[in-house]
Amino acid sequence: MSPTHRECGYEIHRSDDEMLLIDRKTWPLGYVMGILGAVAIVMIALGVIVALDAADGLSGVPLAALFGLAAALVVVAGAIWRLYKRRCDLPLSEVADGLVVDLRAGVLRDRQGDMLSPLDRVCVAVRIDWWWTRTLMRLVVVSWPEGRKIVFRTVNRWRAREVMQTLQGLGISKPS
Repeated sequence: MSPTHRECGYEIHRSDDEMLLIDRKTWPLGYVMGILGAVAIVMIALGVIVALDAADGLSGVPLAALFGLAAALVVVAGAIWRLYKRRCDLPLSEVADGLVVDLRAGVLRDRQGDMLSPLDRVCVAVRIDWWWTRTLMRLVVVSWPEGRKIVFRTVNRWRAREVMQTLQGLGISKPS
C-alpha cells in the first residue's frame, strides 16, 4: 500500500476497502531538530563574531564555549536524527499508532482492531495549530463521540482541505 498523502510523519494509505491513517511520531522530533539547529547556527555565528573581534559586548565570552555549545547541540540533533530516520524507515506493519477507516464494515477502528465508532458518527475538520507553530500548520482532525485524533499535519492549507475532502468522500462528515 503506497501513501496517497504523506507529510510531517503523517501518512494516509488507501486500499479497496479501507483507509489507513498513520502517525509515525516524527513531527515532535523534527520540531526539536529545527530548534536545536537554529540555536547551533546562532552559536556558530556568535563564535565567528567573537573570533573576528567584531563585537565588544561579547568580548568576555570564551570562544570555546560558543563553539562547544554549538557542537553539543549538533551531537544531540544527530542522535535525534537517527531516531527520526528509524521511525521513517519502519515498515507500515510495524507502525503501531493509527486509525483504520473500514469501508466494508462502515466503522472507524484502531490498528489493533477495536471499533471506535460507526462512520456516520465520525467527523473531520481542518484546524489551525495555534500552540506549536503559531498558526503556520494546518491540522486535519478526526473526531468521534469518545475521542479525537490528529490524522494529518501540513503547512499547505489546500492540501489539508484535500485530505479532509478525501475523508469526507468516505462518508466522514464535517462537524455540525
